[in-house]
Amino acid sequence: MKKRLAITLTLVLIFGLTGSVRAFSAATDDVPTSHWAYGAVKKLAADGIVDGSENGRFSGDKTLTRFEFAVIVARAMAKEDKATAEDKALLEKLAAEYKVELEGLGIRISALENRTDAVQISGTARVRFDQQSAGATYDDKHINIDINYAYKFASGWTLKFENEWQRSFEDPSLGNTAGWNALNPTTNSGIDSQMEQMYITGPLGGTTTDFGQFKYKPVYGLAMDTSVVGGRATFGTTVKTALTAANTYSKDGFSGIDITWAANKNVNVKAAYQQVDASGVQTKYGSLGLDAELTDDLVITAALAKSNKAANNKAYFSELQYKSANSKVVGSHDIFVSYRKIPGNAVYYTTKDLEDRILDIDFKGVRLGFDYVPKKNTKFTAWCMKGKDATTHTGDIKIYRGQMEFYF
Repeated sequence: MKKRLAITLTLVLIFGLTGSVRAFSAATDDVPTSHWAYGAVKKLAADGIVDGSENGRFSGDKTLTRFEFAVIVARAMAKEDKATAEDKALLEKLAAEYKVELEGLGIRISALENRTDAVQISGTARVRFDQQSAGATYDDKHINIDINYAYKFASGWTLKFENEWQRSFEDPSLGNTAGWNALNPTTNSGIDSQMEQMYITGPLGGTTTDFGQFKYKPVYGLAMDTSVVGGRATFGTTVKTALTAANTYSKDGFSGIDITWAANKNVNVKAAYQQVDASGVQTKYGSLGLDAELTDDLVITAALAKSNKAANNKAYFSELQYKSANSKVVGSHDIFVSYRKIPGNAVYYTTKDLEDRILDIDFKGVRLGFDYVPKKNTKFTAWCMKGKDATTHTGDIKIYRGQMEFYF
């Protein structure tokens, strides 16, 4: 209560000194509207945590200075006890970004940090039924529990874990039927478990650095979508660059560079390049993609990838999505349709990648489906994919999915 009172009194003093605020604001660098902070504050405003900018309303398209953003963050901190876990994470990120400006206002962000739990646990429970219309190559009926842990052990540094457990309905002795996603069922019995991620992350030399086993999914996961063990350094804001050096599940060494450019508030452009060394043979992969908000309810995502292999070395996909299912908003929904052609030679994958990754390899065709939120913190998904083998251009592949997810 005392901390909230201190913040409120500080804000009263700030807005009482209007002339000083404007003078200081004018001398502070503007923040481009493509900066991630605009989206973060817009989310907080929608959730009722942010009251707005100086005119009482945050529109998300007006250029603000760093000082003006700090004032908005300070207001939000005063209402932090009403924030959801997702909102608190955004507040913490914004407080770190505008730490200097906040302290210039006399507000120590330690007040927020002290109210944030050192240990955070979240996860998903999933029941999935995949059925192939002819044959059983892609049949997959299972229950899956995925739990994420985060422990803040030092200033700005966090230890992260992700564990996954999975059981097949059709054969309880197997942990999985389409893809790996659990310990190899041929050498494991009982409840299957896999450490999907285990790494530390934090600021180092002007970058955000990750060490350990983490997920690697550049350019919407077209060229690569797997877990790797190694290091990654990410830097930049409007243009964000990530440099990665690691080993894959197949013990292949690789290095990669990924670039994301927030071209404006509605468009992101992504590019990536990876070099994989498998038993002395080097394979190179390049990919390029973008996502664009065409209207408030319509988003398009597209990407293409190419390797230096001799044949069948080009892959691409495009997806159009109408609306967005938010697990916290009952009744929210979306509809999506995508077309993809992903020959195995064009992308990197291992037999231990996730089920959806395995389904996409060597597939050429359409996926059509929808998501719906029947209750808070749940989501129902249904889709059908229909096509042919992307390499041989033969065979008829038709798979149906019904899936229910529960978030905690």
